[in-house]
Amino acid sequence: MTFPANYAVIAEDELTYVTGGGVIENVLPAVMTADNWKTFSTNVVKIVGNTFMKGFVNTVLGTAFGTNYVFGDISNNIGTTLSGMNFLNGAMQVVGGLAAIYTLGTGDAKVKQSDVIGVDGEKVA
Repeated sequence: MTFPANYAVIAEDELTYVTGGGVIENVLPAVMTADNWKTFSTNVVKIVGNTFMKGFVNTVLGTAFGTNYVFGDISNNIGTTLSGMNFLNGAMQVVGGLAAIYTLGTGDAKVKQSDVIGVDGEKVA
């Protein structure tokens, strides 16, 4: 009998030693499907992105659209923000910034307007 190169003939009583691990695959399939895990992962990224959104907008967009923009200010501001951090915290800030970019790219931005003046000159509630 010919078997594929990656096939190993093992006695049934020895399968205990070669199978195992994969706790999530073995224990949770009835609870969470692949689509559920995808949704979970996407939501975690979006939560992290929302958490970092204010800093991202202030550092990048606030600098770019500020009234005194000088070429290179965005990278200078990012460098200033990261300079006081150790490597791990700086790396996590970069991951948070990327999550913010992902969040902006995958959904509509919510608009918050306050103190809006109507056509009659009065504040709109």
